[in-house]
Amino acid sequence: MRKIILFLLSVMYTNIVFGLDYFVLQKEYRFKNEEVYAKDLFPELPKNFFLFRIPNSSNNYQVKSSQIIRYFESEGIPVGAEVPIITFKRAFNGEQNGIKNHILSEFLREYKKNNIQIDAIHLEQITSVNFKEDAIKSIDFHSKLLKRNTGSFDVVVGEQKGKQIRNRKVYFKYVIDAKLQAIQSSEPISGRVGVSYKNARVVWIPFEHVSSPLMQEQEMGKVAVRSYTPKDVIITRDRLIPKRAVKKGDRILVSVVENGVLLEFVLEAQKDAAVGDVIKARVIDGKKTYKVEIIEEGKGKLL
Repeated sequence: MRKIILFLLSVMYTNIVFGLDYFVLQKEYRFKNEEVYAKDLFPELPKNFFLFRIPNSSNNYQVKSSQIIRYFESEGIPVGAEVPIITFKRAFNGEQNGIKNHILSEFLREYKKNNIQIDAIHLEQITSVNFKEDAIKSIDFHSKLLKRNTGSFDVVVGEQKGKQIRNRKVYFKYVIDAKLQAIQSSEPISGRVGVSYKNARVVWIPFEHVSSPLMQEQEMGKVAVRSYTPKDVIITRDRLIPKRAVKKGDRILVSVVENGVLLEFVLEAQKDAAVGDVIKARVIDGKKTYKVEIIEEGKGKLL
C-alpha cells in the first residue's frame, strides 16, 4: 500500500512540476542563438538549463536525440524522441509575407477554374542573409513550379555594402498544402462518349503534381473522352475531345435570317461534327450542299 501511495505522489509531483508526464523531441527546430537551452525546446518547463552550443558557421546542425535525452535525464526530466537525429536550422530574418502573397496569387490564378483551396504555404530560407521586404527586387518563381506542390526558387534582394547596393540571390524552398477540384469517371466510358454527371462525378484531390491540366466542371456535357477510360480515373484535358453533336447522315435543323425573318429547313450532315465545327450539309434527296456551323446537338447555322 505504501509503495502505491508513493507512486501516486510521484505522478502527482511530476504533473504539478512539469505539467506533462513525458516530453517528446520534435524532428526539427529553428534557432537564432548558437547557445541552445532547455526552454528553447520545451518552453513550458519550470526551469531552464544549458544544453549545447551550435558552431557559428553552421546553418544546419544535427544532434543525436539520445544525447539531448541524457541532458534532460540528468535534470530528472523524462524525454523521448520521434527520430534518432534532431535537426536544428538557423532562423533568418528575411521578411516572407510579400513572397508568400506572390506565390499565393500565382497558384490562385493558375488553378482558378479548378477552384483551388490553399490551406498553407511553407517557406524555408536557405541562404544566410537578413532582409526587409522593401529590399526585394524580384521573385523568380518560374511557371513550371506551378505544376508541383514543392520545389525551390530564388529572390533577388538589394544588399547594402558600404555606400553601394548590390543584388544578391536568396534561395528558398516551398511546400504548398492545397487541393483541387477534379472530374473522376464513376463508370467505364467508351471512346468518343460524352462526359456527364451520368458517368462522372466532381471530386477533390490533394495538389501534388499536375502533368496535364484537369478537366473542369463547366466542361461536363460538352466534351467526350478520346478513348476508353476505366472507372475511377481522374480525367485530364489530354484525354478529351469535343463532344460529337452531329453524326454523318444525321438531319440538321438549319436556321438563317433573311430580311429580318428567321427561316428554318432540314439538311443532311456530310460528316461527324462537334459544336463550333463548320461542315458541308446536303439538301435532302438533292445534290446541292451548304456550309453549316454546328451550334448545338442536331442544329446548325447557315453560313
